[in-house]
Amino acid sequence: MCAAERIEYLAAIGLMLFAVACAPHAPAERAIPLGDWSPPLVVSDASNARDGSDAQGAADTGAAGDAGERAPLGGFPEQLELLDGKDKVGVVSVPLGAREPRPIMIVLHGGSEKPERACPAWRGITEAYPFVICPRGWGGNESRLGWRNPSDTNQRIARAVAATKKTFGSWVEDTRSLVLAGFSMGASQVAQLARRDPQTYRRIVVGDSAHDPRAALEFAGEWVTGGGERALFLCTTSGCEPSMRAAARNVARERGHARLNIAPTQVHALSDGAVQSMRRDWAWLVDGAEGWDRYAPPSETLPGKTEEFALQF
Repeated sequence: MCAAERIEYLAAIGLMLFAVACAPHAPAERAIPLGDWSPPLVVSDASNARDGSDAQGAADTGAAGDAGERAPLGGFPEQLELLDGKDKVGVVSVPLGAREPRPIMIVLHGGSEKPERACPAWRGITEAYPFVICPRGWGGNESRLGWRNPSDTNQRIARAVAATKKTFGSWVEDTRSLVLAGFSMGASQVAQLARRDPQTYRRIVVGDSAHDPRAALEFAGEWVTGGGERALFLCTTSGCEPSMRAAARNVARERGHARLNIAPTQVHALSDGAVQSMRRDWAWLVDGAEGWDRYAPPSETLPGKTEEFALQF
């Protein structure tokens, strides 16, 4: 997009941006043009993911006796840094106390953010049920990371997944598809990755990407046609609602299933109010998804509201 077109585009969504009460994030949160090509996710051999696997020994000890009942998964902190050699590739939220293999899900943090801060919110949203893998984004400032393009993001995901599988071994349930979630700049990447690889990412969360909604508004056709099933959109501010509501309608128009979760916060962040609101819709997102059959949804009344979208005949 040339400079003149960019200015015209920004002017068109200026009113929306004015309405959004934003926490600090990357000054240039923009989606990579949709013409950029990204291959399907390919996870490298886990043996290359991490050197010196003492943690693997702990995981194998807990998983011993697959023929009988396992001891609960333990010996790890709630959140563990993932390494590929000496490279930090992200963090993982560990489903401590699990007695059976658990699925993994992928979370992409926002711009001017880092995985260590993003992962705890998704641990809360998911009742600490899965391995929540939060890859490390791109950038020289560890406190202000972002995302470059879908191909680069794909490789970052693959390295973090491989490191998790190496560390936790048979505690990880292999599934043919993964839940993919993201917030703000990360949500723009979610829409692009889902569009390119719908077989891998059948259940997705697009969290408040109203700062640059184009990817969220344009992915539905190819995603649903390719196998996409359920999309949960999140708004944390009222300025987010018009574009995310339109994106949800696009999914429904393509005969996919969509919901819009509206958190009562007016703060562009995964605050506690947003976490509690998202807990309400998580059971809907993962219902019938491979690996989530033992997930237990919350029973209490939760804040916020939900809009559901279905194709009208």
